[in-house]
Amino acid sequence: MSKAAPSKIEIGCGRAKRVGYFGIDISENSDADLVLDVEKQRLPFADNSISHVYSSHAFEHMTEFPHVFREIFRVCRPGAEVEIWTPYGKSNDGLLFGHYVFFTETSFKHICYEYDRFYLADAPGFFDWRRSAYNLLPGIRARLHEMNIPLEFALEHMFNVCMEWGVMLTVNKEHARAPGPQIPERLYGEGVRPEW
Repeated sequence: MSKAAPSKIEIGCGRAKRVGYFGIDISENSDADLVLDVEKQRLPFADNSISHVYSSHAFEHMTEFPHVFREIFRVCRPGAEVEIWTPYGKSNDGLLFGHYVFFTETSFKHICYEYDRFYLADAPGFFDWRRSAYNLLPGIRARLHEMNIPLEFALEHMFNVCMEWGVMLTVNKEHARAPGPQIPERLYGEGVRPEW
């Protein structure tokens, strides 16, 4: 690791590490500051030391989510933000070879409040799902409008409306567990990631 302990980390940085972040990747052929298998190894950071975790198009390649989320939660300070981008599960991009999990809203309902103890075990607290951002297929809103189909209905019941999406979670360590359902704010872009 670098001399100063990082406060922002990127999981699965690949060959395009985000500026200002400490990159972690399983591959030595990456821009990682640290080569590490986050599905099997502990993150080498102190408890409550990280303010922001970023990951783009890495989680769909994983399967050991209880370990990954417990480690993220452990190293994050209260109020830290966890930003995860994946292909949208109901899209052709989501179904590419090498993707083991097809992330949709149901995935984060499980992680954040329906089965939060499965993912966080005995760690008091939960991930507070604050926002979801959808990178929609360009022109899709106009096409849906012409057919009189609401965007929310299309996201729930149709395929290839959204190509990529992200969630912004806030680490809450003040409560023993998630108090109940969370309704995140939704942001939309067409062909671009919407700004948080």
